[in-house]
Amino acid sequence: MQQIDTQAEIPSPPTPTEPETNIDAHLTPEEADAIFTRAEAEIQPILRKMRRERFIGWVQGFLCVSLILFSLGGIVWQCLTYPHTLIVLYAKAKPASITATLDVPTRALAPVTISRSVTSPTTGTGHQDARAASGMLTFYNGNANPQTIPGGTVLQGQDGVKVATSAAVTLPAANLPQVGEATVSATALLPGSHGNIAAFDVNMALSSDVKVRNEAAFTNGRDARSYQAVAQQDLEALTSTLNATVTQAFTTAFSIRQGEQAIPTQCHIATSPNHQIGEAAQSVTLTGVKTCSAVAYNSQQVEQQATAAFSQTKPGAQYHIVGSVQTTVQSVSPVSVTISGKWVYTFSQDYEQLLAQQIEGDTPAQARKVLLGKGIIAYASIPNTLPPAAMYINFLVLVE
Repeated sequence: MQQIDTQAEIPSPPTPTEPETNIDAHLTPEEADAIFTRAEAEIQPILRKMRRERFIGWVQGFLCVSLILFSLGGIVWQCLTYPHTLIVLYAKAKPASITATLDVPTRALAPVTISRSVTSPTTGTGHQDARAASGMLTFYNGNANPQTIPGGTVLQGQDGVKVATSAAVTLPAANLPQVGEATVSATALLPGSHGNIAAFDVNMALSSDVKVRNEAAFTNGRDARSYQAVAQQDLEALTSTLNATVTQAFTTAFSIRQGEQAIPTQCHIATSPNHQIGEAAQSVTLTGVKTCSAVAYNSQQVEQQATAAFSQTKPGAQYHIVGSVQTTVQSVSPVSVTISGKWVYTFSQDYEQLLAQQIEGDTPAQARKVLLGKGIIAYASIPNTLPPAAMYINFLVLVE
């Protein structure tokens, strides 16, 4: 009888281990292929559906973007190709001018003297009439009795010039060996420089007892002539030029600080020409000596305060200054100025769009009536009937 060995080792149950991940250890190749084929068959419809839906979404997005881009392109193309109309507006400028006293500190400057001369050609014309020469004739009487020479007695000199005594003259009797002697004035019969005879040109005997001669030359005889002379307007023009020259010189004559400007005050000027009015001359020179004190002020402070004062004349909130504000100092201590400038209405984009909407489709006459009726436009240049939409109307705003 067979015995069972109770001491024999009894096998223990297997210890749990990690799940087996290798499917090939449990499946045959045929089973694995069958499982993969079934899985592929199940997932392929899902993948095809996903690809079809993604393609449809992409096509829809493409069509949507294309439609938007096409619409925008159409709008841009229409804006570029549709004829725009340019309207030129001349805005009304509103001039303003005020006089203001500014609170600007000043300081007095020491007097300065400046001398200047200016010269210009003369423009006047003078005329000189011919004038007869005159001189003295001396008569000698060798007779024991007095002799009388009538006035108007004509005597001829050695060069043929005739002279006549101006008055009757009585020659005293001779007291030999001393002869009687008397002198009388005489004038050349014909006017002109030829009457200026030399001394002793007249040297002749009127009788056996009476002789006459001119012991000095005749003078002041002159010919008729026209000549260039100093005119009143010459001196007036030179005076104006001289004043401008001296005034310009005074702009840098005073010692001032940086940023200051000096205004001459208490000025005195003396002028003198080198030729008088009517005097023959090719040119005339006017010399002037001017002495001025001055008052200095800070020019930047004046401009700032003047601009601030002018801003108070603003006609409305939508107006702005066009150009620059002109400031002219009228007096100093205190500083008084005249300020002038121009205001013009500000045409914003919104306002231009509003104007375009009000005149779209109008004829030039209709649009011009609307625009001028605003009261801020002086003139509107409208070439033709306006487009039906405001977006095709553009404005160019100028100042009259």
